[in-house]
Amino acid sequence: MYELFRLRVAPLAVLFLLGLGTTFGQTAKIGFVNSNEVLMGTVEGRSGFESIDQLRAAKAQEFEAKNKELQDLQVDFQAKQRTLNPPALSQMERSIEQKQIELRRFQEDAQAELNLKQNELLQGISEKVQGIIDDYAQQNSFVVIFMRDQSQAYVSPSLDVTQEIVRLYNEKHSPQAAPASPPPAGSQQP
Repeated sequence: MYELFRLRVAPLAVLFLLGLGTTFGQTAKIGFVNSNEVLMGTVEGRSGFESIDQLRAAKAQEFEAKNKELQDLQVDFQAKQRTLNPPALSQMERSIEQKQIELRRFQEDAQAELNLKQNELLQGISEKVQGIIDDYAQQNSFVVIFMRDQSQAYVSPSLDVTQEIVRLYNEKHSPQAAPASPPPAGSQQP
């Protein structure tokens, strides 16, 4: 229901904003930003996702090692099942069950850690991008800048400000960008 309401109200809001801008003798500037392109276009975004991919690969490798250990134990159990006495057999079964639990927990913990790192990255970049978009919109007299998603069948390339937002983000938040050095001690500020 809410989605249906939003779909009906959003076009009306755009028309209202367009009408408001043209009423005062000026055209309303509207822009679109592709959030995925911004995320992967920024140095921080690419670096963050590379780091997450490296962590994912390390966790997958660790999972495979633990899984092989479990499989080896299961093969050993199958081979010795007929020859072991009941207490030893019971001990091996408990060991297999414990390894299965450990493997499942490892997988859940690894997924939770990856999700947390990804969410932290997305939240940090999102907050910075929002500030840049706000500043850009005010400095360039935009009435509204929308995040582009799959619901827009077509957006004119002239309305897409994604690359400008990526450029501004990288200028402001790039690890290579050093902050301006403070004036020498004793110098007067104008």
